[in-house]
Amino acid sequence: APGGSGAPSARPLRRMGKNDFLSPKDIANASKAKGLQKLRFYCQVCAKQCRDQNGFKCHITSEAHLRQMELFGQNQSRFIDGYSEEFLKEFLQLMSISHRNSRVAANVVYNEFIANKQHTHMNSTRWTSLTEFVKYLGREGIATVDETPKGWFLTYTPEDREEKMRQQSQKRKQRAQEDASARDARLIEEQIARAAKERADRGATADAEATALRRDSSVDALQPAPLLFALGGAIDKNKQKRKRVIEPNAAFGEDDDDATKTRAVDMKKKSAVASIARAGMAAAAKKNLPVPNDETIETSIPWLLPNLVVKITSKALRDAGLYKKKARVVKLADGGFVGECALLDEDLKSTTARVDQAELQTVLPAVGGRVVVVKGPMRGKRGTLMALETESFRAVVDVDGDARKFEYDDVCKVVAADA
Repeated sequence: APGGSGAPSARPLRRMGKNDFLSPKDIANASKAKGLQKLRFYCQVCAKQCRDQNGFKCHITSEAHLRQMELFGQNQSRFIDGYSEEFLKEFLQLMSISHRNSRVAANVVYNEFIANKQHTHMNSTRWTSLTEFVKYLGREGIATVDETPKGWFLTYTPEDREEKMRQQSQKRKQRAQEDASARDARLIEEQIARAAKERADRGATADAEATALRRDSSVDALQPAPLLFALGGAIDKNKQKRKRVIEPNAAFGEDDDDATKTRAVDMKKKSAVASIARAGMAAAAKKNLPVPNDETIETSIPWLLPNLVVKITSKALRDAGLYKKKARVVKLADGGFVGECALLDEDLKSTTARVDQAELQTVLPAVGGRVVVVKGPMRGKRGTLMALETESFRAVVDVDGDARKFEYDDVCKVVAADA
């Protein structure tokens, strides 16, 4: 009480506003917004649901709605086609999930479809009624429709991805089980067609004539004629691969004597032509000599020389800190294919490593430095690097007063023995 020492007066309670959180009005609005509301108060262009006529009237006069309607007026068909595709996609997705391969009333499916508040409304599509939409599904073959006294019924059978994969697998099996003779005949026809096309491209008109097989009368018909094979030149022993060639008989555990006896018995039963062909195939398989190419010859010849400066490219030595480090070849091992390399870095001065030549790379000095030829007929010749042709990747080296050009990998930097 004022002027007295009694208890303080109680504060007046604050009244809750009309639209405050958890107020009766707020709870009523939330419950109304939960369920479906009237379709006539929904704006599909803005995707906005209004609660009553007054709210819908305020919305259609708003600036945002007028901008959307201006865009809609510029291309109406585009908007309608887009809404129609969305409606069809959502409707068929519901059918494939809830009523797959089953006959169901169209009204039942539509009621389940519109239960979702965010669904695309039919009044924004090209179909004005559910009956027209159902007729469209039947006319396009999307679903099986039938009209009964109880209304329209739908049966949707979507393409099963697993069934499609199963059909493709069966087709592959059928192609694999095709008769071998038919495949061979087809291949022969294709080869004949290719040969005829090549002959036509070359301008050749005369067909090949078949001639009789002529043999020397002094040669026994039952004795297979010897077949000689030449590789066009002698192969140097140093240019052969270091890999051991395994004989076919040894690889498959066959005995040479037994195989020879079996072939001798078969030769008596076969004709002379078949015997000659079989003997030639056996000789070729037994020799099994690969024709050396440039890559084989290059990798089968050692190019390392003492006192070469090389770069280590072995990634296995990365952890040891030797990857892409320069080193000097101190001595050779394993026939010249392996080099004992001493590192040139100050921190690794006392480190040596045995590295195969396949994991080493040649190094070129500065112009005027000393190099040695490591590959080719001039291997071992020393000279002076005069210039580098970067476009053709060649090095110009003065060898005995004569300027010669070498590939980058054919020459390497060389240092004195006590360096």
